[in-house]
Parts: sequence; structure tokens; C-alpha cells
Amino acid sequence: MKILKIVIALLVIISISFLSLGVFIPSFEYQNSISIDATPQKCWDIFNDTSRMKEWMEGFESLTLTSGQINQPGARFEIIIQDPDKRYVMSEQLKTYEPPARIGYELTNDVLTSEYEFTFEGTNKTIVTSRYRIAGNNVIWKSILFLSRSYMSEQGNQQLAGLKLAVESK
Repeated sequence: MKILKIVIALLVIISISFLSLGVFIPSFEYQNSISIDATPQKCWDIFNDTSRMKEWMEGFESLTLTSGQINQPGARFEIIIQDPDKRYVMSEQLKTYEPPARIGYELTNDVLTSEYEFTFEGTNKTIVTSRYRIAGNNVIWKSILFLSRSYMSEQGNQQLAGLKLAVESK
């Protein structure tokens, strides 16, 4: 009986610790950068070419304008990402559009809200930087996403590496 009480107490402590992450760390940020051997304009053009997004965005299926005007802040899009197990349909709003230097979005779905921005700096060589701010939609998702931040950052690195390959191969 004593062991059962200890196990229950440990489970309660672990559960409270897990949930407290979401309470005390409601959002987090990370950024990634990569150097691409091309002009900012070329990087910008390939980044924004929806027919080429599959080359650098894993699982990308489609991006469809649902309201507003293309390339105008406030425009809303439906973005669909397909992974082997699930199809994700998300809403994305264009927040900033400053070609060929900066573009920013807010993405929402059932799990999270993500504000992210890509900047393109340089002349003949471009430093592309992605900055993300992630917030889960409830305490449980806030905790899960915070614990997944290194995975998410690594996915961001892979996405930028894919963009580099797409730009430099053309």
C-alpha cells in the first residue's frame, strides 16, 4: 500500500509539473538562419512561388487565398500540409509583406497559434532568417509544444536547408 501511495504521489507531482509549464511558459520563440548563394530577390521569388513550395516545405500540398488580396497584409489563406499519417488544414494570415526583404504570417489551427517571419538580407549572398513565436491553444498544448521546441527548431532548419537547395539548384 505504501508503494501505491508513492506512485500516486509521483504521478501527481509529474502531472502538476507538466501542466505548470503551460501556465508559466505560455509561449516561446526560436529562430533559424541560413546563408544562400543567391540574391535576396531570387530567394524571395522561390520562397513565394507556390508551385515550388513542395521542394523546400515538407508535406506541402496547397496554399489557397480565402479572403483579401494576394500579397496584401490581412489576406487569409488555407494551407494544407500532408504527412504520412494525417492531413493538416490550417488558416494563415499575411501580416507583413515587404519584398524582397521581409514577410510575416500568423498561422492558427486546433493546436496552436504561430507568428512567424522570414527576412532576406544581403546582396549577392543572402542570409535567410526565420523567427517563430509559438503559443498552444490550451495549457496541455502549451506544455507539449514547449517540450517539443527543439524538434520544431530542427524542422525549421530542415525547411531552410530545403529552400537553400531549391534556390541554389536553379
